[in-house]
Amino acid sequence: MQFDFLSSADSTPVRTPARVRIVEANDELPGGLLRRRHSTGGPGPFQFAKVAKDFIRNRGRYRRQFSEVLREQLPKPPSEYFEPLELPEIPQNLRPEFFYLRHNIKVLELQSDWPTETSEIDVQDYNVNDFIAKVGDIDNSMYVVLEGTVNMYINHEGKEYLVRRLDKGQTFFSYLSLIDILMNKPSVFRSVSLQAASSCRVAKYCLSHFYQEYQDSNDQWCRPIQIIMTRLLHVTMTTLHQYLGLGEELIKKRMEERVFDEKQRNFSVHSMRITAGRLRPRQRRLSSSDAKNEFISTATKWYSEVLGLTQVEGQKYLNETIQILSYDEDQLLVEQGSTDDPCLYLVLHGYLSLSQTADPDEEDDLYDSWSAFIYPKEVVGGLQLLSNEPAFYQVKAETATTVAVIKKSDIEKLVESKPRVVLFLAYTVLKRLSPFLRAIDFAIDWVLLDSGQAVYRQSDVADSLFVVLSGRMRSVDKKTAIAEYGRGDVLGMVEVIQRRPRTTTVLAVRFSQLARVPDGLLNFIKMRYPQVGFRLVRLLGQSYNDTRRTEMLPPSFSMENVAADSMAQIKNLHTVAILPASFDVPIMSFTCELFHAMSATMRVLRLSAKQVAEHLGETCLDKLADFRLMHWLNAQEDTFPLVIYECDYTATNWTRRCLRQADTILVVGRGDKKPQRQTFLEEHIKMNQDGIRTRKELILLWSENDATPTNTYEWLKGSWFSGHYHVRAPERMFKFLDETCGQTDENVIVSYYEKEVFRTITNCNNDFARLGRILTGNAVGLVLGGGGARGAAHVGIIEALRECNVPIDIVGGTSIGSFIGGIFAENPSGDITVRAKAWFMMMSSLWRKIWDLTYAHTAMFTGAGFNKTVQDIFAIKTIEDLWIPYFCITTDITSSEMRVHRSGPLWMYSRASMSLAGYLPPLCDPTDHHLLLDGGYVNNVPADVMRSLGAKTVIAIDVGSASETDLYNYGDHLSGFWVLWQRLNPWAQPLRVLGMEEIQSRLAYVSCVRQLELVKKAPYCHYLRPHIEEFKTLDFAKYDTIREAGYEYGIEAVNEMIEKNLNIKALMTSSPRFAHFRHRQRETSRYRTSSFTDLAAQLSRIPSMKHNPDKDEYARSFDAVEEWDDENMDEEIGFDENCEECEHVAENQSETPRIPSPVDTTNFEPSKNTVKEEKH
Repeated sequence: MQFDFLSSADSTPVRTPARVRIVEANDELPGGLLRRRHSTGGPGPFQFAKVAKDFIRNRGRYRRQFSEVLREQLPKPPSEYFEPLELPEIPQNLRPEFFYLRHNIKVLELQSDWPTETSEIDVQDYNVNDFIAKVGDIDNSMYVVLEGTVNMYINHEGKEYLVRRLDKGQTFFSYLSLIDILMNKPSVFRSVSLQAASSCRVAKYCLSHFYQEYQDSNDQWCRPIQIIMTRLLHVTMTTLHQYLGLGEELIKKRMEERVFDEKQRNFSVHSMRITAGRLRPRQRRLSSSDAKNEFISTATKWYSEVLGLTQVEGQKYLNETIQILSYDEDQLLVEQGSTDDPCLYLVLHGYLSLSQTADPDEEDDLYDSWSAFIYPKEVVGGLQLLSNEPAFYQVKAETATTVAVIKKSDIEKLVESKPRVVLFLAYTVLKRLSPFLRAIDFAIDWVLLDSGQAVYRQSDVADSLFVVLSGRMRSVDKKTAIAEYGRGDVLGMVEVIQRRPRTTTVLAVRFSQLARVPDGLLNFIKMRYPQVGFRLVRLLGQSYNDTRRTEMLPPSFSMENVAADSMAQIKNLHTVAILPASFDVPIMSFTCELFHAMSATMRVLRLSAKQVAEHLGETCLDKLADFRLMHWLNAQEDTFPLVIYECDYTATNWTRRCLRQADTILVVGRGDKKPQRQTFLEEHIKMNQDGIRTRKELILLWSENDATPTNTYEWLKGSWFSGHYHVRAPERMFKFLDETCGQTDENVIVSYYEKEVFRTITNCNNDFARLGRILTGNAVGLVLGGGGARGAAHVGIIEALRECNVPIDIVGGTSIGSFIGGIFAENPSGDITVRAKAWFMMMSSLWRKIWDLTYAHTAMFTGAGFNKTVQDIFAIKTIEDLWIPYFCITTDITSSEMRVHRSGPLWMYSRASMSLAGYLPPLCDPTDHHLLLDGGYVNNVPADVMRSLGAKTVIAIDVGSASETDLYNYGDHLSGFWVLWQRLNPWAQPLRVLGMEEIQSRLAYVSCVRQLELVKKAPYCHYLRPHIEEFKTLDFAKYDTIREAGYEYGIEAVNEMIEKNLNIKALMTSSPRFAHFRHRQRETSRYRTSSFTDLAAQLSRIPSMKHNPDKDEYARSFDAVEEWDDENMDEEIGFDENCEECEHVAENQSETPRIPSPVDTTNFEPSKNTVKEEKH
């Protein structure tokens, strides 16, 4: 028999150190243990000598060079995670024209399938250059390309510009034209035309019959009209403004001078002259009682005309709902981005200004603001009332102004009685849109994608860029996920500008909405408004940098034993679903804890089935596809930067809806419990496809008394997870838990947290705060470089980081850095000094080295003694069981690549990362039998790897040896005897000439040095190098001195870093949640202009065209061709505006902080305006 030693990673975890086990020579060790035998012979003198040697070295001191339990491969992502669905096929029993037309009409969500008669569809064949629709034709039809290619042109100043190409299945139509049709005022094509680019077949669907259908059942058209207005705001206006920098160009131009007719006023208002500066109204003084009565009478009459009511209906429905409000000059009515209760304003006296405010941080005369004016008899607020979105414009009084206000609750009551009001309200918005915007709306496509559908595929022609309006997208290359995109991200810009095929495939992770902007349209807009080019150049530069940074990342690290990297693609998340793995999980307490941690830095909304039922009624949860619920949830996601969806314990309709809405799913389990054999999530995915393409993160809860997590692998092997995190759960989380049915009394739990928890300051170093930073892309990474004994300085700098309260969310390292990083990640709050010093003292022992010497065939030492020192520190710990996410770097000399290890035995890969060639033999990886050496040969300070894993800020500590560059210049040849003589001669001048060993060493580190230079220059990285040049690689006995040097340097360097890094400072100075919401309106406005357009908002604003009256003729040349004036426009006093809301309430702070309520899109309470109210 022979002696064998069990690996510390045995399939049956044990807490005792690795032990000697006596087995027969031909026995197979349990757990699939591999055996590398040092002798193939049977019992004999060599075996006896081996036993004697083991006994002398205290039994287990001599270890095999390699032993490891072969674990099962972790589950891989499903194929649906990477592969888009095939294009939908046209049913055989349905003609193509019917299929495409119904698909386009379906987006309006009409309550029934509208009959499509054959007589209403005209299918014709066209030859090349034939006009399908030309300037002057009536705009009352939808055109669908069945075969061939069709070009769309815009005529400007006598020239035609190609702005869009339509291929098979694409549609030419503006949904805004449907508003004209329903008003029975169809417009004509003033500047747009459609021409065949090749022999083609086109179906023309006349929509004129919709007018009669609207007359018969106008109540069924309220929702479609609302969708059209929401599309206008999301797709067209937001894209043109936030990404192309257009503002005043979206609003119809006015005459430079207009005299208001006194006969059309019920009170005396002198003529107002519009100048290039300001309007100067003058009013007749009226008695107080006369003014009240006259204002109410005038407001009722004008509102009746605007909303399509008769005077009798106006008196009946409006007279008691109108409020007369007075605003002083420069008083704000509506703040841009505000989510306060919207109202409808009608100007009675004075005038208002409509504008989009500039970023207060921008101080540049080139960036002029602009204003449009709203005059008497005009209304504002229609767009926000119909879309339920945050305010797109700012509205304020330019002079003392009197307005008539109708609250949204009163508008809703009016709509219940008179549904046609919705159409007239939409028409007031439509009349104020510029001809330029109306023409552009034909070219910008609204793309709706279900989960799995592709935006574009690899090698497709890049003819459009896409703006993500909502949802989640994933870019994939074969079986590799490249990146994920959320709201506000731009897709495909670099490829469009460079005119090269698509390099990846982009698919929808969940239901998503995008705006497609053709390249021809971009060229036309740049020609029309040259200042747009500045914005595009900056957007292109940002997109190019992101693409180049992705391409320059280290190779797809050999992470075969990890399903997919979790943090690398967690960015721009807006929705998170929390799913309990079992009934013993305190899911309500978990969401409250996560909400509390994340609310310190951003606005967060927590949603549960109970909250939704309270707002929309129980019936909205009875069916899976309830439109009211879908729209209401979308409104919450538009308002709050992050929405937390709390799933039920069972597979209810609400749970399925949460999974459909989620950008990522957090599966929460109890780490001290065994995982269930068949999880609810797997059962749910088998029943339907909800969440199958969404990233799933495993969250394991542990007691605060648990020293370290265990058995994480048992959880990971049961189902596919993109990542996992360990969280210490406070005792209060289990206070209201019944392990048989979970947490049920939501009111009690939420009330407890509002009173006891939300008023406290979040500790930036607790696990919930760490999880929140990772989910929001604000993680702080710590990278520890290699350098042998100089690595003791890592311990000192970590102590300095702790003293300064700097949070660390991810740890990574190379060589000695992997060892120190493993100790820190295993116990972030523990004393790492004692354990590190113990290992350093073992490494300084001369006898240990002597006992481990061997014939230097591969290395000077066997590695068994070194293995023992590392195993004594880490025992059976695996990387998956560390509190903080961790990785280490090794060099794979089998495949000649860098390896990043994020799972497996901690001692093994830490040892591999410290295996210096020539001293220790390469470690054989049990997963693929590749040979691993010191990671310092490829990446000694892996800050770039840390960045690729999702860290926003990286703290990189370099303790490597400084390369000497002052070498002797010996010319083009060198005699070794001469060098030897110079060294032996005591009177000769010392020479610095490299030996063969040092040359080989420098060659090995060439790529590492280049990588280090890139790290030093990286803007995301804080490079720290303590003053330890005097210490050598093997000075392990000088641990205390080196550690103290690192600490002294760290205190000074860390404080300086905190002052310079705003991100770290913000994370360290988190304020209580309720204090954060004290300035709710300001934060809301800032969010609307930044979070939705994160990419564009960070770029400098484009210089707007300076106002010059002499250049108005140029601006009107396009408008004159494309006016969409209705027949009564000239008879009206002014234009109704597409501005939005009226709100603005004084903050009403409660002493007890509360979870913010969802934005109500159905019943709004009266707004509390800080204005003077006239009593009637």
